Amino acid sequence: MQGSGSSKPAARPVLQGSGAPAGATSARPAHAQATGRFDPTVDAAQLLRRVGFFTLVFLLPIGAVVSRRAAVILTPIAVALLVLASLIDRAPQKPLIAIRNAFMTPGGVAALVLLGWAIVSISWTPFPETATDKVIQIGWMTLIGVAGVASLPERVRTANLHLIPVGVAIGALGALALGAFRAQDVNAELMDADPLERGLVVLAVMVWPAVAWLVSRRRVLGACVLLGVVAVATCVMPENAALLAVAVGAALYVITRLTGDRGVRVIAVLMPALLALAPLFPLILRPFLKFFHGPLYPGAVALRAWAEETGREPLRMITGHGLDTSIRARVAGFLSPDAPRTLPFEIWYELGVVGALAAAVALGYAIFASRRHNNPALTSGIVACFGAAFTIACFGAANAQSWWLATLGATIITFVAIQRGEFRNLRPAAGLRKPPPAAG
Repeated sequence: MQGSGSSKPAARPVLQGSGAPAGATSARPAHAQATGRFDPTVDAAQLLRRVGFFTLVFLLPIGAVVSRRAAVILTPIAVALLVLASLIDRAPQKPLIAIRNAFMTPGGVAALVLLGWAIVSISWTPFPETATDKVIQIGWMTLIGVAGVASLPERVRTANLHLIPVGVAIGALGALALGAFRAQDVNAELMDADPLERGLVVLAVMVWPAVAWLVSRRRVLGACVLLGVVAVATCVMPENAALLAVAVGAALYVITRLTGDRGVRVIAVLMPALLALAPLFPLILRPFLKFFHGPLYPGAVALRAWAEETGREPLRMITGHGLDTSIRARVAGFLSPDAPRTLPFEIWYELGVVGALAAAVALGYAIFASRRHNNPALTSGIVACFGAAFTIACFGAANAQSWWLATLGATIITFVAIQRGEFRNLRPAAGLRKPPPAAG
């Protein structure tokens, strides 16, 4: 009966083409409605994360060309912004679990052994004060890199990642402009070339995340143009290892793209072998350098000094002379000034066979682990970046210095961000199932 309380409620209308009633949208959770409208916490976290990425991938490659302290200053600032954004966003701490699992791998254990052996070597180094400062710098930059990776969200917005190639391109154009200014200035020899040299080294390393991102977004032509601009920019300094690093990285990128997993495995064995078997270089390479270039060739002289140092104290091949002795010993007169200034020599001279083998295992496993990515462009970019960084270190352009460690940390964070931004490349297929029939 009408007007009675026992009457049945009127049936709710059903939307055409849908199996849900019209009032179903009001059943969403309160937090979903809040985030769908306006959430100041999420907006603040996104703003801080955007500024952090802007500082890391845009300001760093540009500032490194004009300031020798840019990497040391900008990388901690960017990581601090990313960490603050993650704390505000209250993201789940799954990255911390991934980092813990990474240190439980053979490569992670080898890296911890290398760091621990460097700390222990302070007890027998002739320069304990400077060695302690160096350990603190290495530990601080390592902590910054780990914090940056841990603060990245599980899904990175592509709007942040588009800044990567833009920053590298502007930095390369700035290096070209400074190089042209130095070439035309009559007092160019009075200008400090150290910031420009460091900036070119930073560009030679950070160009590979940019190339990997562009190729993964199917912008191959843009990646080739960017790599060409960086290669031309590295030519402004005549005695710079950045150009050779770009060439080696490009060769490794092409090899890994053509050979795939097999090429990555070969490189993961060959590059650590060069580090582990470095004391054999004076015996193998020196005769060829003397034959083609003469006995006074700088490379032949450096290898002779290495061979003489090895024969003088063969027991030091096991323990090494201690951290931060390869540079200080030259000033104090303990080491010949003609000795090499490369990463293999410094590791063997300072940390001995224990440090060299630990570094080789960590390097090989890191390259081998790049195969886990499903994106071939990202894998090739990581291998090319390893090759460029190893080339720069082998030519003595940068080793365990703070700005170099900060650059490597920023590059690692950028690669991890690219990996977590690839989810937007695959979109789910639209559902083709018909909606269930409405209730009678």
